Amino acid sequence: MYNVCCKGGGSGNVTEPKRRCECVNECEIVTFSTSISTNTLSASVILDNITDSSDTARRFVAAMETRHRVDASLMKTVFLLTNASEVYDRIRSRIDTEIVNPETSWTKALSKLLISLGNMMSEHIAESTSLLRILNDVYFEHVDYLVTGLSAQLQYCDGLAAEVHSILMREKSMSRAESERLQLLRDTFQNLDTTLQHLGDLLDKEASISSYGMRYFPINLLSGDCELLFHNVEKTATPNFISLIDDVISKWYGDTNPTFRKSVYVNMNHIRSNMTNLLRCLLSYKQELDTFGDQLSTLKLTDTFVYEPPIMLFDKFNMDREWLSSITSQYMANSLSKHDLSEALHAHGGEMLDTADRLYSDIEMSLFSKASDLIDSQEETMGSFYRDLLQRVTSLQRYMFKMDSELEQFMRRLSIWRMPIVNIKQSQVLLALVVK
Repeated sequence: MYNVCCKGGGSGNVTEPKRRCECVNECEIVTFSTSISTNTLSASVILDNITDSSDTARRFVAAMETRHRVDASLMKTVFLLTNASEVYDRIRSRIDTEIVNPETSWTKALSKLLISLGNMMSEHIAESTSLLRILNDVYFEHVDYLVTGLSAQLQYCDGLAAEVHSILMREKSMSRAESERLQLLRDTFQNLDTTLQHLGDLLDKEASISSYGMRYFPINLLSGDCELLFHNVEKTATPNFISLIDDVISKWYGDTNPTFRKSVYVNMNHIRSNMTNLLRCLLSYKQELDTFGDQLSTLKLTDTFVYEPPIMLFDKFNMDREWLSSITSQYMANSLSKHDLSEALHAHGGEMLDTADRLYSDIEMSLFSKASDLIDSQEETMGSFYRDLLQRVTSLQRYMFKMDSELEQFMRRLSIWRMPIVNIKQSQVLLALVVK
């Protein structure tokens, strides 16, 4: 850009041949003309003018490369590369710890949590099964024969009443055999009336000799509407039906043209309906015990969770991580230029991001979605179990003596009334003090 010459020590204006200056004071600078524009001095113009000197171009690029490496405001590339490598390392470490390693994996922790919840429920299931066994023992020892006998009588009376109804519908003279069937129906209803009258006394007697005393004893087999229905059959329907049969036998046996009032058929249908409903009431307690047992025996708890990471994607992710670490190291060691780095990232960066996205999506869909569905299912199972258990025990309480608080105490002892505390580190469910 400039010419340098040394001042001669001789006389006149004789100039010595040009030589390299030894000191600044001996040199003079010849500047360019002021008519040269600034654009002419730009880096691109200068490089174009010295294309034949590849060494100069190379040294210029190297200088620019050095400037980017030493200028703090331009060192973003190193910062970004280092951060990207660290992110990959953290992702890999987290995947190893929480997904791959069987001892520390997230799936292992979830399985432990499910096992802990399952243990809590298993304890309550065992307690419920023990309670059900006591209730069944008391029922079969002291109540079953009374209910079975009375049910058989109700069913037999219902069948005979239907047969008598068909006889009366013919409206013809009754034969001796038909009259005897009516008499049999009357005697059967008389026996039913006797059984109904003594049912309460028989239940009290059995309760007094039970090995559990008056606990767990279904003294109120007929409660609410069933109790009203029982008294209706005992005090009204059965006596009225016996009187009706007596009236039919005495007036229409041998009559050549019997005619029955419509009220006779209405009363018979009403009595049969009451007996059918009473039978259903008598069997309701046993049916509740059976349903309770079915629910306990069919309850299934999920206590394991298995997940296998996508092997091919995981291997590709590891290869991308190693490649990124490699080019980062090369660039920081100045063995890879920024231009080369840019080309490498342009060629492989998109593929790296795609692999990372696919790996995350696979884990999200196959692991988190599966875990979410499992937790939702477990929540539904537990909610259904405890809701049904409390409703069922409350319903069974209606059949017991008023002073019998065993079922109430059973519900109070359930640890579900304590506050469940989920310990994330230990993957366990702990219980606080019982709420009294």
